[in-house]
Formats: sequence, C-alpha cells, structure tokens
Amino acid sequence: MANAAKKTDSKGIPVTSAAEIRRVAGPLNDEAVAQIMRIGPSMEELEIAARYATGEGDLLDRMGHPLDGRVAQIYDILSAEEGDEEERAAPR
Repeated sequence: MANAAKKTDSKGIPVTSAAEIRRVAGPLNDEAVAQIMRIGPSMEELEIAARYATGEGDLLDRMGHPLDGRVAQIYDILSAEEGDEEERAAPR
C-alpha cells in the first residue's frame, strides 16, 4: 500500500493567485478577483461556485444543497460580474 497513489483533496488546496481564479472562473475584473482572494477559498469552493454561476452542475444538487459560506460569497461575486457584463453588452 505504500506505493498506492494518494487522492488529492482540492477542498484543502487554497487559491493563491489571480491567475488561478481566472483559470477556473473565466475573465473577471480586478475588483472581483480581489474580493474572491479576500474570502480565501479553496480550489474546490471556487470550482463549485464557478459551476453554479455558469448554470452547470446537477440540478438535484442545486435544488437540494443551497450554497452557503464561502461558496455562496464567491457565487454572488461571479453572478454580479456576469450581470455587469450583460449590462455593458446591452444596446443603448
């Protein structure tokens, strides 16, 4: 068993850079990135929030497990950022 590969636990891997955030969540403005960095999420939390913000993920999961904690905070930031993009793209 000593040679068995260890499972990685992204739950404990902290997000440490703006590049990581943008790689997972897509293009974000600097303020949104800074807000997410202040929250101090793990990679797993960032990944979950990004999936929910883009409408991905299992519908039953989304209905049965409301977002809370850091994931909910990140989701709010990503959703606000998406709303800002739609507003900028709307014809005037």
